[in-house]
Amino acid sequence: MNAEIENVSTISLNRPDDDQVETNDMENIEHEALVGAEMSVKEARKSATIATLGDTPFSSGGEELEHHAIVATEIVSDPVEPHHPDAIQVNAVVLLDPRLTDCPEVLEATKRRGLITLAVIPKPKRITGSEFYPTAEALLEIGVHQVYEPPIGQNFDITECANHLQTVEQQQNLRFLGVIPLREAAVDYSDILAAMLGLHVHNDLGLCSARRDKGLMKTAVANAGLRVAKFARLTAQDGSDVPNAIKSLELDFPVVVKTPRGMSTMDVYICGSMEEAVRRSGEIVRSVGPDGKKANYSLLEEFLVGNEFAVNLIASPTTPRGVQVTDIWEYNKISTDGTMVNTWQTMVDPHCDTYASLVRYAEGVCRAVGIKYGFAHVELMSRYDEKKE
Repeated sequence: MNAEIENVSTISLNRPDDDQVETNDMENIEHEALVGAEMSVKEARKSATIATLGDTPFSSGGEELEHHAIVATEIVSDPVEPHHPDAIQVNAVVLLDPRLTDCPEVLEATKRRGLITLAVIPKPKRITGSEFYPTAEALLEIGVHQVYEPPIGQNFDITECANHLQTVEQQQNLRFLGVIPLREAAVDYSDILAAMLGLHVHNDLGLCSARRDKGLMKTAVANAGLRVAKFARLTAQDGSDVPNAIKSLELDFPVVVKTPRGMSTMDVYICGSMEEAVRRSGEIVRSVGPDGKKANYSLLEEFLVGNEFAVNLIASPTTPRGVQVTDIWEYNKISTDGTMVNTWQTMVDPHCDTYASLVRYAEGVCRAVGIKYGFAHVELMSRYDEKKE
């Protein structure tokens, strides 16, 4: 403090006693330690930065004060720029090709974790009332935060979709954690979209087609040293290549003819004669598959006899072996209208030694097709060996 400053206007902010009436009159004290704008006692109490009890510090023989407050101000030539912290990113997930029947559980899980949900509709429907192919409005009504669909008149393009999602991510300060396919038809390109968004939690891109196309899947599993049913790809639109394929594979009737990218036993036929196998193969090659895509070929497979099981797994680097079986179901299927239809299923213990071979085989299939993150579903045929139990 410059000692040459004279006639400094200062105030002593004394807290009045209970019986003292507050007034706007303020007592001036000539002391250079107090410098600041004049303010009322009430205002000073609210903004005081230093408070002392007891004697005033300004002189040894000063007046006894119960409370003393000092309000100081500072004037600088270059004020410091206030710090503006970066906005906090909000975690989000992408729901790829959702169905209304699957969304409530998924949205409830994302809500509990505070996640933003963005839905991608590759083939938008302009009509309402469909649970399997919902409109953008229907998804927004049930709690999805944002919906992307290709513009009217344009087909879905995964590159354009990734560009749009990355733009949204930057503008809205989001951080995508993963892409969740909610339909079998979305399995093959969900990992591609995740990779284009810069995520590391996606499965092997070189095997993405093998996780959807059953012909490529069998090849990948066989290359891993696991047993698969005999099969052949048939491309003739009239089914004329069926007889040579059956002869080459040394198959007996019945045989299985199926579409390569089906689901839920759709377009899967048990053929008991050559004529039926030829007809079914030609129909598949000439038609559009259940996933809405043109089938370039049909699959001819040997008919396996035994007990059919469904093995559900979860893959994650945090599991001991990279993939872990969660549950196993035994199907009870009957043959009707040329296909096998499941009537009921029974859960069995995956930790029982009886099903140890199923666990090892299913885990091997997941590794063979490059599944490293997420869920997997393996259906296989097995026969019980009484000698080995």
